Order: sequence, then structure tokens, then C-alpha cells
Amino acid sequence: MIRLRSTVRLQSLVLRSAQVASLSAPLLFVPGNARAERHFLPEAPGYEAEEHEWREGPDRLDFGFDGEGAAIVTPPRSVIGNTLTGGSGFKLRVGDQIRFPGLRFTPEIGYGFEHLYTSSDVGAYSWETHRLFGGARVAFGYIVSPGFYGHVGYGWRDSGDPTVPHAGGLALDAGFALDFRLIRHFTFGAHAEYAAIDAQPYTPQWLALGLHGDVLF
Repeated sequence: MIRLRSTVRLQSLVLRSAQVASLSAPLLFVPGNARAERHFLPEAPGYEAEEHEWREGPDRLDFGFDGEGAAIVTPPRSVIGNTLTGGSGFKLRVGDQIRFPGLRFTPEIGYGFEHLYTSSDVGAYSWETHRLFGGARVAFGYIVSPGFYGHVGYGWRDSGDPTVPHAGGLALDAGFALDFRLIRHFTFGAHAEYAAIDAQPYTPQWLALGLHGDVLF
């Protein structure tokens, strides 16, 4: 009787051991790095895309286009009463986007054009401004990416007003941008900036609001 009970217990123990072994066997054939990825794969939004982009290389060529409207700051007034009322323009940019985890730094050069509207009692003579500049922008994040930028360079103005001479001088701008990265190799967004050209005696200064897009290679 005792031997029979011992035999039954032994058979039950062997059966349970076999069941545990059959359930554990597939795990023996899973690579160690796969098990680690299962436990440690980050779940932050955009992580996989950013990690893949980082593996492709730490930098990319960046071509950008900005379109914007301008609101004049302290509008100058010429001898005949010609004064600035607003404007519109664009910028072309090319830079080298250097990527770090969670941050993008882009040194760049570019050209900016602004057509400034005027009004006066005698007749309206519009101004045109041109800028050649160099600078940099910094952006944070991946899918939604706020950032800042600034440029310095040389600018000049042309005017049909006979009392406003053609002149040039130091040009600068500084602004804030909000970018969206929903498609690989392309970003778009909005920006706001302050810009000025030190072209004496009438110095154009304006606040620009606009949209922009960048293509990455």
C-alpha cells in the first residue's frame, strides 16, 4: 500500500515537471536581445521614428522657405510724409541640421526679401528690402518641435521716394518657430520674428508672422 502511494506521487511529480518544461521550452530559443527589447522598449511617442532617423546619420542638408506678413515697428516718415504701413515677403534658407537626442541644431545661411507698403498725402512709394544673412536655429522634440532662431548679416533698401536715399547696413532678426514633423524628410510650421536693417536715416523695423516648410536630404 505504501509502495503504491509512493508510485502515484512520483508519477504526479513527473507529469507536472513535464508540463512546466513544455511551457518553458520556447523561451530557450528566443534570442537574449529580443527578450531585453520586450522589457525595455521605450513607449514615448515618436521614439521609434527618432531612433531610426538617428541611425541613418547625425546630420542632414536642410532647405527651407518662409512666407510671411509684416507689421511695421515705429514707422519712419520721409520729408514728403511717406510712411510705412505693412508688408509681405519671403526667406530662402539652406543649412546643415545636426541632430542630438531630443534636440536639433541647424547653422544656416539665407536670403530675405520684404516688400513694404507705404502711404502719404503726395503719393505712395513702396520700399523693397533685401537681406543676406547667416545664423542658426535650435529646435526641441520630434513630432511637435518648438524652437528659436537668429541671424545677422547685411541688408539694404530700395525706395521710389526721391527723398529716401538707397542705403544699407547691419541686418538682424530673431524669432520663435513651432515645427511639425509628420512626414519623414519634411517639416512645416509657423514662426514669429523681429527684423531690422540699420539703413540710415530711415531704418525699417518690422514684426513678421508667417508659415514655413523645410525639406531634408
